[in-house]
Amino acid sequence: MQRSKLISHLGPLIMLLAGLGFGLGAMTSLDLGSLRRMGPGAFPLLVGGILAALALIALIQNLRAPMPIQQADPIAVLGVGAGVGIFACLTPIFGVVPATAIAVIATGAAIPGFRWPYRIALGLAVGAGVWLIFVQGLAMPFVAFRWS
Repeated sequence: MQRSKLISHLGPLIMLLAGLGFGLGAMTSLDLGSLRRMGPGAFPLLVGGILAALALIALIQNLRAPMPIQQADPIAVLGVGAGVGIFACLTPIFGVVPATAIAVIATGAAIPGFRWPYRIALGLAVGAGVWLIFVQGLAMPFVAFRWS
């Protein structure tokens, strides 16, 4: 098999291994609970299973017709890394909602041509969505806003 074909299979294989790892870790070390009262391992098992299934589909499609290899965009990698770092650093200080909004705004800096008004609107919308879904809807024990 050619080197370029092997490299094109690498992404789906990594996703498949990550999904199987999350699922196996959830099954072996966390309580899955029941269908009525799901435990802390139910969500990682579900996400791992979905990731593994999607990776398997991508791998099968890639075996039929390999994807072309593209150059990595270092600005996009730095933007996503900065967004994750900003979220991790600002969540304990400001709470999950402002940290999410600021991280989305910062990550949007990596998208060429994405103007500031749209970045700010997207950050506010995602922050509001996090508040509505996770804090209000699912009653997750997050500190939504911390103003101290």
